[in-house]
Amino acid sequence: MVIWALILMAMALAEPHTELAKVACRACHVDPHGTERPCSDCHGATAWVPSSFSLTDHASTKFPLVGRHLVVPCASCHPNGKLAPLPTACARCHTDPHRGLLPGPCDKCHTANGWRPVPNFDHAQTGFALTGPHADLKCGDCHQGDRGRAMHQAATVTCRTCHVPDHGPFGGRACQSCHPTSVLTFAGALPFDHRQTAFPLARRHKVQPCNACHPPGPDPRADCAACHLDPHGGEMSVECDDCHRPDRWRLTRFDHDNTGFPLHGQHFVTPCGTCHTNQRWIGLPQACQDCHALDAARGPATPPHLTLAPCDDCHTSAWTWAL
Repeated sequence: MVIWALILMAMALAEPHTELAKVACRACHVDPHGTERPCSDCHGATAWVPSSFSLTDHASTKFPLVGRHLVVPCASCHPNGKLAPLPTACARCHTDPHRGLLPGPCDKCHTANGWRPVPNFDHAQTGFALTGPHADLKCGDCHQGDRGRAMHQAATVTCRTCHVPDHGPFGGRACQSCHPTSVLTFAGALPFDHRQTAFPLARRHKVQPCNACHPPGPDPRADCAACHLDPHGGEMSVECDDCHRPDRWRLTRFDHDNTGFPLHGQHFVTPCGTCHTNQRWIGLPQACQDCHALDAARGPATPPHLTLAPCDDCHTSAWTWAL
């Protein structure tokens, strides 16, 4: 009985549509699509769904379906069956990950076959052509992770947005002056002409690695004390390079004649540390007995050597104790 009732109901519904063939569907049905297109183009009287609208029919619209759009469910783009008016711009359906920073329409770089890869993108259009070490990087190497976050937060993107230098600021010089992207690695820096600075490099300074003098942080001062400890404890009143040279630190060129005790004879060839013990360089006694009291004690009893008579009254030679 139930089956026959359903059959009779269907016949009753179909027959009125036959008699009302000239009556517009909208006279009875609410149009959810918002178009002026006849309902019968897509729907039949026997079944409202599914419609007969096909992908071929969609090609006749203002937005033909190609690529990945072919497999998108209709309702994803047509909520509540709405057909018009609908936006056709990419950004109305897709979030712009570039935040509007890139010029031109999306299809200038992307295709409907897939959001990635981006075969048509020319990075040079951004003002940052990818050359040298940058040429083989993947997009995510710079635009994702910590570097990606740094780029989003930076008002102006510079080399230091991605790269942490292992040396000081070098007086604010541009990175490209030593690290051009024409080389395959940033480690292959161009030779830097240190003569342009206030500290030209000579001899042993020339072979030092850059970061030996330029660690991260402010640039060092252009004086010896910036890198070298002063073994004299600040007692010397002359500059370091008045006595020392970059070739050999221990080979001094100090002129003792500029002091109150010029060196002559045996004193001239005596090692500095013999008299200047414990790095004491000033305030040393200058009387002969202060250094040679033991020598005097070992001398002959006559004449007496422990008197206050000047030694050079008898010892006139600076090279030997012999009289």
